[in-house]
Amino acid sequence: KQKGVGVFKIIWNIISRLLTVLIIIICLIIGVQKVTNNKESFFGYRIFRVQTGSMIPKYQIGDVILVKKQDVDKIKVGDDVTYLGESSSVKGILITHRVIDIQEVDGKKEFHTQGIANNLEDPVVYGNQINGVVQFKMPILTLLCKLLNNKYIFYFGAVLPLTLYIL
Repeated sequence: KQKGVGVFKIIWNIISRLLTVLIIIICLIIGVQKVTNNKESFFGYRIFRVQTGSMIPKYQIGDVILVKKQDVDKIKVGDDVTYLGESSSVKGILITHRVIDIQEVDGKKEFHTQGIANNLEDPVVYGNQINGVVQFKMPILTLLCKLLNNKYIFYFGAVLPLTLYIL
């Protein structure tokens, strides 16, 4: 009976340490992004929240996604990329859309992107605009963000317990 408890304790310690490291890495990624206003990444990784329904059904509004910097020559049709809009109505806006075509014009790659729920293609995107390729959705972070954005859950789950702890 004691042996089983000891094994469980070892496994629990390993899992809790891995989770702690993962949480620290996520916090570092978010911290670097906040401090640099999304201009820098943490070892090529960035975390973003989906703001619109342009990628439904793959990504819902509020989903948290992990994006990894990638060499533009490795980006292919079908990849979902996050880029900084530079023209017209998308100027200065971070957008996550699917690559639907890639062309080379005057030795420069042009990426044609479009939201999967959109009827119209985006303005042409160049490699220097691309922050990276979406690696995956982060459902636990998505849930946490949604919970913290609910004022009642935020108050009763964070503010009230912290106030009681301080008192």
